[in-house]
Amino acid sequence: MAKTIIVVATNSLTNTQYEAYTNHIQKWYNLGRMKKYRNLQFILMNPARMSIDRMRNLAAKTALEVGAKYLLFLDDDVLIQPDGLGRLLDAKADIAAGKVVIRGYPFDWMIFKKKGKGLFPCPSLPETGVEPCDAVGFSFCLIKVDLLKKIPTTHQPYFVTGVNNTEDIYFCIRARQADPKCTIVCACDALCGHILWPEVMDANNRLEYKRYFERMNPSLVKAKKQEAIDKIRNKRGDRGGSYLADVKEITKNA
Repeated sequence: MAKTIIVVATNSLTNTQYEAYTNHIQKWYNLGRMKKYRNLQFILMNPARMSIDRMRNLAAKTALEVGAKYLLFLDDDVLIQPDGLGRLLDAKADIAAGKVVIRGYPFDWMIFKKKGKGLFPCPSLPETGVEPCDAVGFSFCLIKVDLLKKIPTTHQPYFVTGVNNTEDIYFCIRARQADPKCTIVCACDALCGHILWPEVMDANNRLEYKRYFERMNPSLVKAKKQEAIDKIRNKRGDRGGSYLADVKEITKNA
């Protein structure tokens, strides 16, 4: 029985941050061990440095040449759940994207809907289910290769980064023009992490980071004991934890 081919394309301009590298290794491990993926054959495409639209066009060309059924984009700054692919497949759409936040204020979702003549990002989405939309970002996105075949040569290359458009939105618009019935959705339970920038902490954001840390570590709210705080610091490997311990020891022995 012939296996269904999925071309998985990841673009690395220079290098991959360790969080994404580790997460993607775990993804490949899970894909290999889960029985539900035994009928799938994965082809990894990780080309040398090139622009994002050129990479996506090369990935589309590869998917067509090898007879793939799906083209999966997974960017090198995105973290995904172990069964993120399964949730995109379950959406059964021509274009299905994970739930990814835009890396810029006000941090809306990278899911777009028409409003008047324009496309606007969604400020909110359901926690679960499949949400229809008009365009999506391709940070983590599954595309049916049959959709590529419907786009005429006059609308190619498939992906174009312009002065006022990104390559993923451009493709979604072209796909809808070629096939008005093209389904574009967000798989809302395919949660993703989008790696931001190394943040600097000072008087302007210290309290907000404290509140964020407490939300991410509920035990801090329930138990304000120093032992609980030390345990979390040690687990995270925070430099600040050892600094405070050193200060405490110096004070005790002063």
